[in-house]
Amino acid sequence: MSYASEQLLDERYGRTHQRRFDRRLGWAIAAALVLLGLVVVIFGNWHGNNSSEGKVVSFTALSESEISVDYTVTARQHQAVACAIEAVSASFSTVGWKVVELPASAEVSRSFTETLRTSFPAASVSIRSCWSPQY
Repeated sequence: MSYASEQLLDERYGRTHQRRFDRRLGWAIAAALVLLGLVVVIFGNWHGNNSSEGKVVSFTALSESEISVDYTVTARQHQAVACAIEAVSASFSTVGWKVVELPASAEVSRSFTETLRTSFPAASVSIRSCWSPQY
């Protein structure tokens, strides 16, 4: 059978040669990838602007309802920082919470001691997060 007769049969019976990959689908996928790339570029550094970090060095129980926390905070120079300190019990329940605001400083890394009141004895203490307060 020749190519011409195959073409006549295809026209007669409404058969078409389908492409393995539709161009519209290809353009839709390409547009979605470009849009995803823009979202990553725009929002990818959303939380990256906050370069503040806090770490607990040690803590000491002063009583069953009070602890002393030694911690360090690392932030950009001349940036005020606020940090949330959380004390938890042996069953991981929050038993104490305090937000401390630290003034701006020329130093990048600084050490602090804070007294935290608790409702029950604390088994562990952590710096939940640090951020730059917006006034």
